[in-house]
Amino acid sequence: MATAYEQVFGDLKRFITAHDVQILTRRMDVEKPGEFDGPTITINPVHDLEARCYYLAHSFGSICQWSLHIEQARKVFENLRQAKTAGRMGPTFDRAVAAWRQFEQTSSGHAVWTLDEIGHDDVIPPYSVFFRADIEAMTVFHKTGKEPPWPEFFADWKRRVASGEVEVEPFRPKPVPRFRPVRIETQDVLQERD
Repeated sequence: MATAYEQVFGDLKRFITAHDVQILTRRMDVEKPGEFDGPTITINPVHDLEARCYYLAHSFGSICQWSLHIEQARKVFENLRQAKTAGRMGPTFDRAVAAWRQFEQTSSGHAVWTLDEIGHDDVIPPYSVFFRADIEAMTVFHKTGKEPPWPEFFADWKRRVASGEVEVEPFRPKPVPRFRPVRIETQDVLQERD
C-alpha cells in the first residue's frame, strides 16, 4: 500500500506550524524546490508531493539547528564559502565540506525524528535514500562548482542502492526541542535539472 503523502504533508505542516514556523507554497523555478528563512518555509508545488514532504521535513530540521545554534551554523556556511573562494582543494576545504555534511546530517536527524514523532516512521527509509543522495549531489557541487543533474543522479543513486552497491546509512534521530525560530538569510533549496 502506497504511503499517503498528503497525510504526511498535512501532519508535518501541523507539527511545524506548532513550532511557530509558517509553511507557504509558491511556484518557483523547477530547480528550486523550496527556501526557508527561519520563521517561514516556502515549498515549490511543481515538485511531486513525496519530495515536498522530504524538503519540508529537512528544512524544518535546518531551521531547528539555525535557531538553537545560530553562530555555529553561520560558521559552517561561512567557512564553506571561504574555503571555496580559496580553492577547492586541501585540508581546510575538506574540513569545511565535512562540517557542512555534518550540518546536513543533523538536519536530517531532526527530520527523521519529526517523521517518527508524527507517526510516519514508514517514510523514514525513502526519506533517507532521498537525502543521502541529496547530500552526495551537493557534495559534488561544493567540490566541483557544478551540481549533477538531479533526475539522473537520483535515478542512478536508487539503482545503486537497489543493487547493494551503495548502502544507505540511516540518519540518527535527533529530538526537536522547543525553540523560537530565528530569522536567517534566506536559504535556497536547490536541485539541478540540466
